[in-house]
Amino acid sequence: MKILFVCSGNSGRSPMAQFIMRDLVNKAGLGEKISVDSAASKPVNGETFHQGIAAKLGMEKIPFDVHFARTITPDDYASSDMIVCMDEKSAAQVKELLGDPDGKISKLLDEDIPWDKNGFAKTFDDVKRGCESLLKKIGG
Repeated sequence: MKILFVCSGNSGRSPMAQFIMRDLVNKAGLGEKISVDSAASKPVNGETFHQGIAAKLGMEKIPFDVHFARTITPDDYASSDMIVCMDEKSAAQVKELLGDPDGKISKLLDEDIPWDKNGFAKTFDDVKRGCESLLKKIGG
């Protein structure tokens, strides 16, 4: 199974979700069965992810790799089982860009996940809660 997390710029919330989910998947012993990636819902220029997000992941002891923002592609849609967006705007942008003929696009939580620059505590808590719920839903 492949899960693709999406936010507008792929420099904050979606890579945070990617690394949190990867950590949860690995801790559940499902690393061979579930792959996780992230992308942007709009054109981006390959920037690294936000330093505040990296700092928060480090504080929470969530392993992360070097990350460069990229835009979702038709190949991403075809190869992903789930495309999980951080907010309604990103979900709408992906649907406008690629359509959703297979019903793969959803949101991580019912509410939009905010871009919380005040230490990213709320963003982290929301993303982690959403990832834990998603892992339970898919059988982890």
